[in-house]
Amino acid sequence: MKSIPFMGLRYYAYAVSLVLLIVSLISLFYKGLNLGLDFTGGSVLEVKFENRVSLSQVRNTLERLQYSHFQVQDTAQGTVIVKLRLGEPTDKALEGLKNLSPYELIRSESIGGIITSELRQKAIWAMVVALGGILLYLGYRFEPIWALGAILALAHDVLIVVGAYSITQREVNLDVVAALLIVAGYSVSDTVVVFDRIRENLRIRKGTSLGELIDISINQTLARTIMTSLTTFVVSLTLFLFGGPALSNIMFAFVVGVVVGTLSSIFVASALVFDIKGRIKEQPAGV
Repeated sequence: MKSIPFMGLRYYAYAVSLVLLIVSLISLFYKGLNLGLDFTGGSVLEVKFENRVSLSQVRNTLERLQYSHFQVQDTAQGTVIVKLRLGEPTDKALEGLKNLSPYELIRSESIGGIITSELRQKAIWAMVVALGGILLYLGYRFEPIWALGAILALAHDVLIVVGAYSITQREVNLDVVAALLIVAGYSVSDTVVVFDRIRENLRIRKGTSLGELIDISINQTLARTIMTSLTTFVVSLTLFLFGGPALSNIMFAFVVGVVVGTLSSIFVASALVFDIKGRIKEQPAGV
């Protein structure tokens, strides 16, 4: 198999990444995120229908009533939970559901601003702690510069995935935050495989320049990276297409994240380490 000069292609990769980041930032600035009830607050209605009613029927009814932001889910007890965004009327929804089947209202409650504010803080802290833990681990296992390169690539991946949610206006809730953390871990695991091979080649190819070593290492791990990412992508895409609205929204993070994370592991993370080392003159900057 012909060796691919990844370090020679790094500026093209930087250009693509920069375009994706700019598009994501512009969308986040102008459109923002479609935050779910976990972050905005709202009303929760739990009903038990006398006759069988599917979730798609409930969704269609709410859409006809012009509810733009809502969640519908069933429970093990045979009830249906409807979540409406803060400020949207519950009486109209309850009247509309009567047209589907007579029902018993099991509970009706509100999610207040205090709870949503706490959830937002917990989500932010979860992201910060996860990124900090990854930074410390990589700094200990490799070098601080390598950890910095991996974290920059990771931030690149997460920001593009969040930007994709902004562009498509898909709902962002706590499940999506959890999916982002998993995508971050997946992206780092790919990067660690490449870094491990670079470190191994540094020991056995002492006379080789860093740029050539990185090219050799990425080429040696390329088949493994592509096969692992491809199988994960196929499963994610299948669940995204056929998993229903709730699961589809979560799997969107995996579909975008696997693609972006694979590309950053191959083209961005190691290239950043190479350029950072070149800047501080710890290693020769030439390829």
